[in-house]
Amino acid sequence: MTIGIGELARRTGLTQQVVRAWEARFGFPEPARTEGGRRVYAEADVDRIRRVLALKESGVRLAQAIARVRGQETSGPQSIYAAVRNRHPDLAARVLRREPLVAISRAIEDEAMSRVERPLVFGMFQREAFFRQSAARWGEIARTAAACLVFADFADVGGGGGLPVEVPLAPDAPLLREWAVVVSAPTLSVVLTAWEVPDQSSVPAQGRAFEATFTFDPAAVRTATEVCVSAARSSGVLPASVLSVLTDSLAVAPTPSHGIDSLVMRAFDYLQHAPRVGP
Repeated sequence: MTIGIGELARRTGLTQQVVRAWEARFGFPEPARTEGGRRVYAEADVDRIRRVLALKESGVRLAQAIARVRGQETSGPQSIYAAVRNRHPDLAARVLRREPLVAISRAIEDEAMSRVERPLVFGMFQREAFFRQSAARWGEIARTAAACLVFADFADVGGGGGLPVEVPLAPDAPLLREWAVVVSAPTLSVVLTAWEVPDQSSVPAQGRAFEATFTFDPAAVRTATEVCVSAARSSGVLPASVLSVLTDSLAVAPTPSHGIDSLVMRAFDYLQHAPRVGP
């Protein structure tokens, strides 16, 4: 389907003059032309412009916002950890063992379930077997979430209908190396992302180290959400209803989190009851 410039302007909140100015300066959006020379746009251009506007509202300059939206569509799934660290270099990274990572992850999951709102939740599990160990918990998250997607080396798309949507990743996808939990909601924006430090084949699973970053910064959560949505789109297997929810989520500017102390206390509680590893 195609739409005219007036309809594009109406649905994005821009004026026709601004649309033409963006085209002249940035080559974005890129209209086709009818035989009579009239501009026509794809339905997807509405989504692209909304994503640019959401980035602008979060403080990103227009040229950078347009470049980022274009980059998401050409680069495919990338690394959450790398994207967050590259775009937000002020965020600290720490080397953590698996034990505190599990504690923080579960605290985030619990906090997402405890809020009376419908969050957008993503989880990176690397291996399908790792997800199956937590499938019951994530089923509870999905039951009240606006959308809940989990990524791993699944053979095919699965879940849905009140369960987490299982998104398969290609064998060479950078996301297969990562551990991540991302929650975006009106009062809770949080991301935990980590990658396993190399050369630990002789280290027991419970004692392995990960380089991690954990933040409530709404802009960083937006970055992580963009990578997750890009990976979901690139899979080519999601139903239109799920893609619509993801598209709408990127049209909303991120907001600061409330009740951070509650989430941190949940993490401490999990750590307090975690089994000790090693001497």
